[in-house]
Amino acid sequence: MKKRYSHRGHYIECANDSYTSLVGGRTVSGSMLGVRQCIDWWCDTHIFRSPAEFERQSFKSTQSRTSENYKGIQIMSDEKQPGLWYIFVRGQLLKGPLPKIKQYIDHHSLSR
Repeated sequence: MKKRYSHRGHYIECANDSYTSLVGGRTVSGSMLGVRQCIDWWCDTHIFRSPAEFERQSFKSTQSRTSENYKGIQIMSDEKQPGLWYIFVRGQLLKGPLPKIKQYIDHHSLSR
């Protein structure tokens, strides 16, 4: 049994976990997300891109960021600048090496 979905005026058919659709006169197949992104791209730009091109994108997980809890304050590492850490103090960003931030917290008696 085939399931049919509609997305932005295009029909997407599902058979055995494979999604297919007709986009710009071409038949595309792949994951649901890839086919939907292909349709979105076609509707917005009228340029054809296959679903495989969208599936190659890799996104960094937010779990790669490390953090440390020091005296009730969460100190987070900066992904773009290794060795630097940051905290928010009264709405202001404080950034620097971990020992200096801990020293700042001790000196200014910050705690939560």
